[in-house]
Amino acid sequence: MRKLTYICVLGLLISLCSSVTVQAAETDTAQRPTKSSQEQQQKERYVLLLRDNGYAYYLDTKNVHWIKIPYSETENIVDAWIRVVKMDDDGEYSYPPKYFLSHYYIRPKTRQIQFLSELEVTGRPDNAIAERPYSSLHWENLVPGSIEDDIYHGVLKVMEEKSIGGSSGDNMSLRDAVEEYLRISL
Repeated sequence: MRKLTYICVLGLLISLCSSVTVQAAETDTAQRPTKSSQEQQQKERYVLLLRDNGYAYYLDTKNVHWIKIPYSETENIVDAWIRVVKMDDDGEYSYPPKYFLSHYYIRPKTRQIQFLSELEVTGRPDNAIAERPYSSLHWENLVPGSIEDDIYHGVLKVMEEKSIGGSSGDNMSLRDAVEEYLRISL
């Protein structure tokens, strides 16, 4: 009888240990991102805007947002980063792959765009950026059919369709309006 009890207890312990091991393995697998989930997150973050002249232009949806126009605070503009990837292979080898990051301000009120900087990135980008300073003189009117025209319309379309980047600030609450215009903090 005692032998039977030990065997039952031993069997119970073995089954308990194996189920804990399986649960730990499942938890570890669920926490560790797979290559396909990383690729999926990458696809969701970068939305294709256009393809032109052997390059693909992707909007970084994680970093696009509305900001106040510098030195003015009267108008909101879009701050957007565009990832430019070379599509055709010209024999140039680069590992990790090389791409470009372009920084733009987009001004929907006047249908203008301003180019701030472009970084050539191999691997992970550095945070040391040499951007030209903002100037109201650098705003460019859109030329129909240009790459900037397509970027302008593509960014605004993606922001509207996916509801990203927050609000442009035109739909201000009463509390925000009192704080902004009357300078009374509530």
